Amino acid sequence: MRTNKLFTWLSAFVLIVVVTLGCEDKLEDSTYFTSNDMTIIQTLESNPETFSSYIEILKKAEFYNAFKSYGKYTCFVPTNEAVKAYIKEKFNAESVNEITNPEDIEFLKILVKFHTIPTSRGTSSFIEGRLPDTTYTGDFITTSFLKGGGISNLEINRQVGLEQYDISAANGLIHTLNGVLDPYVDPVPVAMDKAGKHTIFVEALKQTGYYEKFSAIYNEFGSKNNFTILAESDEVYAQEGINSFQDLVNRLSPNDSNFSNLQNDLNRYVAYHATLSFLYSRNFPDDAFVKTILERNAWKSLKTDKELKLNETETGVNDTWTSLIMDNSNFPAKNGVYHTVNKLFTIFTPRPKYIIFDPITSQPEYQSGLVKSGKYYPSTAYTGIRWYPEANLRFLKSSKNPSHDYVTFSMASLQYYEFDTPVLPKGKYEVTVCGNGGNSARGVYQVYWDGEPLGAVWDARKKANSVGYPDESIMEANGWRPGLKELVNKDGISAYESQTFIRCILTKELLLSEQKSHVLRVTAIKQGAIGLDYFEFTPIQ
Repeated sequence: MRTNKLFTWLSAFVLIVVVTLGCEDKLEDSTYFTSNDMTIIQTLESNPETFSSYIEILKKAEFYNAFKSYGKYTCFVPTNEAVKAYIKEKFNAESVNEITNPEDIEFLKILVKFHTIPTSRGTSSFIEGRLPDTTYTGDFITTSFLKGGGISNLEINRQVGLEQYDISAANGLIHTLNGVLDPYVDPVPVAMDKAGKHTIFVEALKQTGYYEKFSAIYNEFGSKNNFTILAESDEVYAQEGINSFQDLVNRLSPNDSNFSNLQNDLNRYVAYHATLSFLYSRNFPDDAFVKTILERNAWKSLKTDKELKLNETETGVNDTWTSLIMDNSNFPAKNGVYHTVNKLFTIFTPRPKYIIFDPITSQPEYQSGLVKSGKYYPSTAYTGIRWYPEANLRFLKSSKNPSHDYVTFSMASLQYYEFDTPVLPKGKYEVTVCGNGGNSARGVYQVYWDGEPLGAVWDARKKANSVGYPDESIMEANGWRPGLKELVNKDGISAYESQTFIRCILTKELLLSEQKSHVLRVTAIKQGAIGLDYFEFTPIQ
């Protein structure tokens, strides 16, 4: 009976999503099932004692018919009790029928969209962090197990729990909620401000001008911003002897009150607390740098079996690091997420370290799910990639390839491509490049570093056996190396064993005199298409 109820509910909810896309409840644009299985709407309607109030919301929002149609959706559906409590608090209404104000009805439409994902996501895919697909409002749903293991302890958006789950319908899945999810309306700084646990840091945001900057939902190109902010709570500041904003000023910038100046120490401190990437705790890189809003600076991220270490000192003696306070982290907002750090988070200067720079997976748009494998995008879709002449290009993700994260960037026969690197600590590095080469249709490229030619020409037409494969010494003498052993495809074949993912040595000594991000330009000497995999930076003494 429980499964039957949820099944009917799911059918109804799927129809809602379809209507949501069109923002109207038009039947003529819908494709209906001929299956004997119940749709989401039918499942919901077969259980009025649990879902009648949400059905009324669907009708009021004109999304009722949407979930009768073909599709695969995940619907988070609150119970009657949850809806009743929510509309009483939100609208001072006793029933959905009492909601008649046009603005309130528009909000109900947003509410339905926010409770719906356009793919089927069962609880087996729920993790600590965000789900991989956005809702119909373009936002990520988060799931958390901080209260303990098991679905019974799961929290959605750090707000509500599940009562029933994985209810299958002909057009999707239904999860029953014991509360209503509040759609994300506020940007990160406003959400922090309203929560009231980071008042000193929020005041620093306001005084430096970053409150407004980090509240922008969209960037200048119309793409959605996704900020991650690390912040000290008032409690953490108190442990450092900081009990007011003035105390923070006295600690960081006692002689300079021009807080909006980018060179001001308080301004730099606040800028260092944010990145233009969407990072829940589990999305922080295992061992890499994260570029911050503060130019030429980054967080050093290292994951262990026990915790996330930020900015570990790596001296070998009494090393220190910063961690997240998990009970006060992973709070989503309209344009990102914020976390609470466990100590004063000051600007850190890292040592040189080995870095793989993947031009696609390092992009905030990829990390935020705004760009998808196989789809074509203009260069303006990316923050850190440019190409000329303008064209719509794609990246591909295939576990058949032993490429980094299985991703390659499909570089067409264009004049040049530019990539903003992550922040690199000062020091000396070897630099290699890897792509899916060894084909006569590939190009020949000169790589430029901040406008200057960088060592050897990359001839991506070269076949592995023509440069000495598998003899590493001969390959080295010819300016090449095998692929990386740790990159393995789904069949267990490594890039080291592959003759297509070999690395071209661009230079054995690149001196970086300061810590900052750089510009790599790949210019075609002979045009040709190639799947670019990554650039590799190896520190040398």
